[in-house]
Amino acid sequence: MKVVVLFFIIISSQIVNAVPIDWHGAFGVDTTSIYNYRKIKVKSTNAVTGGSQEVDLGSGGKSTASYESYLFHLNPQMIINDSVTFKGEITTGYGRGGRLGDSSAPSRDIGFGNALYMQNTSYNNAMNMNQAYLELYSDTATWLIGRHSNHWGMGAVINSGENSWDRYASIRDGVTVKLKLGNFGLTPYWGKISAGDSSTTATQIKEFGTGLTYDNPERDMSFGLLYGKKVGAKFNTSYKEDIDGNGTSQSIGQTDIKITDIYFRKIFKKLTFTTEIPLMSGEIGQIYNKAPYNNSENIKYGAKAFLFNFDYKLSENWKTSLLAGSVSGDGSSIGSFNAMYLNPNFQIANLMFRYNMMAVSDTSKSLYDSYVTNVRFLKLTAVYQGESWTFITGLIYAKADQVATGSDYAYNHTKNVKFLSTQVQSDDLGYELDLNANYHWNTDTTVGFAGGYHFVGDYYGYTNTTSSNHAENSYVLQLSTIVKF
Repeated sequence: MKVVVLFFIIISSQIVNAVPIDWHGAFGVDTTSIYNYRKIKVKSTNAVTGGSQEVDLGSGGKSTASYESYLFHLNPQMIINDSVTFKGEITTGYGRGGRLGDSSAPSRDIGFGNALYMQNTSYNNAMNMNQAYLELYSDTATWLIGRHSNHWGMGAVINSGENSWDRYASIRDGVTVKLKLGNFGLTPYWGKISAGDSSTTATQIKEFGTGLTYDNPERDMSFGLLYGKKVGAKFNTSYKEDIDGNGTSQSIGQTDIKITDIYFRKIFKKLTFTTEIPLMSGEIGQIYNKAPYNNSENIKYGAKAFLFNFDYKLSENWKTSLLAGSVSGDGSSIGSFNAMYLNPNFQIANLMFRYNMMAVSDTSKSLYDSYVTNVRFLKLTAVYQGESWTFITGLIYAKADQVATGSDYAYNHTKNVKFLSTQVQSDDLGYELDLNANYHWNTDTTVGFAGGYHFVGDYYGYTNTTSSNHAENSYVLQLSTIVKF
């Protein structure tokens, strides 16, 4: 891929006078401090087994994580003629950037095989070609051919990463066709996730499906239904799992994951109602094939999320919103897996679910590999939009969907490990107060502040022993600046 990117840059410089090229993208830097990122009172490392929510201390035994990061992506667009446009995205590292002063290599770890199964994101090369595709226009359809992003509904599962600080994008290597018939739209697609090695096609993973939409501006209403499949061959080695947490990954083998995603939006004068309901089903592979589970069956997958958002415009400057959601977690069964992982771009708070705290002590992981999962939540937001300033305040309350019962297997959604529980776990995740203030320096540059105070619930103090940790509050402070061009 490095060679491809270099070739593209050289060719682009040669044809710049022959073909109109529009360069745009974004570059941002931030500095962040997360105080008491472990969310417990104890200042030493104790029970850090798979059944414990306790996160390892960072270097030097400090419970505060401070770092600076950057985000970068460059998006060239070349208009070949009236019917053909080439579009691309060039970036670096994993998640469109990395930490200042660190290697850009940290990437998703082996324990997130199931979490990322529906999300095909870029890898951790020094330079990545995230997108490179042709957009062909005809009288009846628009064709996207090559590596391109895709989006559906609220972006809860399939998210194109269009927002300023989005570090990920749902990527498809293949063909998407956009058909428009009056108020109806049809979007069939086909793509390849993994091509396997040169000697066999047994490791191929491919996807296909279609989206049906109805958009009626006169009624201020839109509706969508997406159905898709991702199929992995029996000897697939592209997706791996370490669900017992012993550090040894295994290939999950044959998979057949289906997604049915329902989307609806309706405007009632000042009130806008939006909902998305993604449903996952199928088979997720032999994730429990190792001891102590010893279940060689292809495990059934059944996960779901229900998201409802109400936006109400109070005036030209003020609006408020209520977001309610339920995202399924995994329970005690070793015959099925039921945890839903929303796209890492889809976040509900400034601190809860936003960061992978295990990455503080383990630099082979990424802080941004963190997903909304195993939660039932309510979020109330108030937004003030001025000429130069935007202020956003939020209150989030959350409870876990699944917890350890004390007498069966349970799933640690923080560490992605299945364990035998001996103690009952609280479902109280706590609540969080957030404040964001953004100063729009000009139309392209934004300087921002983000803060969040998490009143931590007892869920995080669970150790699967008779001596639980004492949950203690955590907070985050962040300063950032980003330029979009």
